[in-house]
Amino acid sequence: MKYAFYVGCLIPAREISYEVSVRKVLPELGVELIDMQGTNCCAPFSIQSLDYMSWIALAARNLCIAEEMGLDILTLCNDCYESLLMVNKILKEDSDLRDRVNAILSEVDKEFKGKIEVKHLVDVLYRDVGVDRVKDSVREPFVGLKVATQPGCHLSKPKRIHFGLRRGVEELDELVRATGSDVVDYDRKEMCCGGPLRGINDELARQVARLKLMHIKASGADCIVTVCPFCFLEMDLGQLEIKRRFKEDYNLPVLHFIELLRLAMGMKLGDLEIKSHRVPLNNILRDRL
Repeated sequence: MKYAFYVGCLIPAREISYEVSVRKVLPELGVELIDMQGTNCCAPFSIQSLDYMSWIALAARNLCIAEEMGLDILTLCNDCYESLLMVNKILKEDSDLRDRVNAILSEVDKEFKGKIEVKHLVDVLYRDVGVDRVKDSVREPFVGLKVATQPGCHLSKPKRIHFGLRRGVEELDELVRATGSDVVDYDRKEMCCGGPLRGINDELARQVARLKLMHIKASGADCIVTVCPFCFLEMDLGQLEIKRRFKEDYNLPVLHFIELLRLAMGMKLGDLEIKSHRVPLNNILRDRL
């Protein structure tokens, strides 16, 4: 299994631990990652709302790079996934818009042809690698660990909009169970983390995150597991902000799913990766770090 690896902007800038774990774990599962060269920002929801054609053209340029590589895209970020998946489908179906976009892309010697697919890490692990293979890779299962999953809006929303599918939430839960962990249910699980409100209304963003943390804490979860870098920041760093603002200490460690899987496979996290978590992992993972 070989993919064009699209890392995006946020992960290499602020969450390198996510990328490091992916690069360590996926080869063990038979996945080869080929770095995409010369990519630009995926042009997420903020760009979509400002300039439709700029969004389409910027995302399409990334798709063209993967087409030139002859590989489907694998992305780790929910927002990158939403943007690239939506543009890929829109341009495949709308020939007039495709011609207009290709006229723009011709200025940088690119042409969208619609020859590849866009996949999230969850898609690849669940469907291409398979849950059984993921489970077989586990050497040190997390017996009794209670996990609240935070799938993030943009993992499932574009599938519902464009394909009429409810995919992503249940798949993440099943992958977490493959590590031996127990998935706990909680109210408003599919509610936004508040991340998209950052920079627009920070106070409202904190309120949304706080409400989610209240429900997760009430569920009895030991930790939060997500696959979205924005959700990670909102749930992890956000807990420190909420503690300062509301004097509430939730003390819920937050992990990227691939970190949970990496630990379950018997690997260790590096010191810098451990320190990248604002809420310490030691409370529940002290015997694995």
